[in-house]
Amino acid sequence: MKLKSKVLALGVAFLMGMSTPLALAGIVAKDSTTKILLNGKDAALKGYEVNDNNYFKLRDLAKALNISVTYDEKTNTASLDSTKPYVDGAQKLAAGNWAKETREAMQAVMDKNAGAGKYVVFDFDNTTAINDVEEALLIYQIENLAFKIKPDQMYNVLKTQIPDMNKAVGKNDAGKEVTSDMLANDITADYKVLYNGYSGFNAGGKMTLEEVHKTNAYNDFAAKLRYMYSAVGDTFDASVSYPWVTYLFAGMTADEVYALANASHRYWSAYPEWTEKKWTSPAAQPGKSGVITASYLTGIRITSELRDLYTKLMASGIDVYVVSASFIDVIRAAARDPFFGLNVPEDHIFAMQLKKDANGRYLPEYNYDFGAAGKYAQTQAAGKSTVIKNFIAPKYNGAGPLMVFGDSAGDYNMMTEFSDTVLGVIFNRYRKTSDPIWKVSVEAANTIGQANPRYVLQGRDNNTGELLPTQKSRMLGKEELVLVRPAA
Repeated sequence: MKLKSKVLALGVAFLMGMSTPLALAGIVAKDSTTKILLNGKDAALKGYEVNDNNYFKLRDLAKALNISVTYDEKTNTASLDSTKPYVDGAQKLAAGNWAKETREAMQAVMDKNAGAGKYVVFDFDNTTAINDVEEALLIYQIENLAFKIKPDQMYNVLKTQIPDMNKAVGKNDAGKEVTSDMLANDITADYKVLYNGYSGFNAGGKMTLEEVHKTNAYNDFAAKLRYMYSAVGDTFDASVSYPWVTYLFAGMTADEVYALANASHRYWSAYPEWTEKKWTSPAAQPGKSGVITASYLTGIRITSELRDLYTKLMASGIDVYVVSASFIDVIRAAARDPFFGLNVPEDHIFAMQLKKDANGRYLPEYNYDFGAAGKYAQTQAAGKSTVIKNFIAPKYNGAGPLMVFGDSAGDYNMMTEFSDTVLGVIFNRYRKTSDPIWKVSVEAANTIGQANPRYVLQGRDNNTGELLPTQKSRMLGKEELVLVRPAA
């Protein structure tokens, strides 16, 4: 039974245990002698007798029954929700490696809003997790040749939504310009060789994965596919580049992507190094684009501080949502798996979506009709706010998130556009001044230690995958701590 939508209008202020207006109306309340039994035992509830009627505080009843009770000041509405437990108050965050002022600001918001029927929104990559789980998965997918794309379909998948395949997207190691078409042709040619040679594709090949990794075709494929991912992102609009990497899941089912992502998350979580590595394509196989070098970061981590924050928010009766620019099954595999300790409800996760064919296999086509026709968006930048407005806020009488957690331009809109948001928590990546998040990062830096800040910063060490007990961060390969970049 769920009673959340029921309006309990009669004497709400009194029933919620707030100051009562009864005396102003000349009505006298006295202690009730009526006993309330719960499962045959005395519930020990303090009651009040008013004009021969017995009244009990709604919070006392909800606590005895262990069901959620919330109060909306705007609508003067009390709500019961029997699907959620009673919340007695805000849980206290572990100190961990939080910057002191940042933790205190989050705790203050939690203390004031515990059990009030509100919600927060987290970004995932470089916010909930240190480093990017989608980018880490791409490397894992390449290393394990985990693709379900047919060779004759690869070029079309790679060119999906790229507006100009002949536009220069970068330079090769010899300094010559390369285009998406050059890269896609080389990658496709390599993939055909690998598809016919690797036993894992079940196309007649006999080579093991270890043997495949020694071939020119594999090393060319790996370097150029990773390079193309970065080149597309550096050249074209985010609406092109963000979903591009998800098209590589074409031919897979949701369960297959989930399993692949889960294996990747566990692999990179246990990886012993936090560093930057490079792939260089073989000189013996230049192809159309020549010799290419691509780099990638190793390691991902969901820190104990973030697990504690997620857990304490939910235990305080504050709902947790994730809105991520990564693919939906990739985020589900981290946010839902008890191994990572976040335990986010299935319907509280919003991320990139693809359409499926009649057999439930993903197509290289974004699904803008997910959940409701015409309501979904790419879950990046302004699209995150769109998804919040269309799918989350309606559950909370149209209210925006109480707190928003993010790290970059993709989170700026949802962190700044809602009047109900009282705190934006920025995981400090020392962003460039051209990144919109820089502006609010400066505000956060200038208000450190002040009461009720609108934005706060949280530092991290990119060399160890840990938070730091300061607003400053340590960049990969560096020793010094940095706060925000000076204005250009």
